[in-house]
Amino acid sequence: MADYYVYLWSTTWPYLLILFLIWMVVLSRFVWKFVVTWRYARDAWGFLLLVGKALIWIGVLVVYTKLLLYSQSDWFSQPGNILGVVEGKTYDPGSRTYTLDVRSGSIQNQFYVDNYVYVNVNIDDQVRLTYLPVRREVVRCELVGSLLKNE
Repeated sequence: MADYYVYLWSTTWPYLLILFLIWMVVLSRFVWKFVVTWRYARDAWGFLLLVGKALIWIGVLVVYTKLLLYSQSDWFSQPGNILGVVEGKTYDPGSRTYTLDVRSGSIQNQFYVDNYVYVNVNIDDQVRLTYLPVRREVVRCELVGSLLKNE
């Protein structure tokens, strides 16, 4: 389970950092606007203007947060686990992605792996994968059994 969140952090930390910075800038500006309004514009019009600006900035924060949650939804999903047999391997040179086709029972799934896993896993090997359920990227691959005989 720790591997899952370490991998997620390693792939999404720039997005989380930028969202955190956006929140800090917007909240600090709001606090500053509140202090200025409290000091110099203590009438109803000043506070109504502040409420209007606050609603706009809350909308901006909601949009950016929803964008992050939409693009990185694996943070709120349990890691996927599968035990199956490798049915096929493919490499797409255009997108430079490696994929494994793994059959578990009657269901065949496709997962994205790195170069190391792609090279070391053979067709008909039995593997146990931990993966991101939305992006289908493999976090951990364990070789359970191999049908190849040792030479």
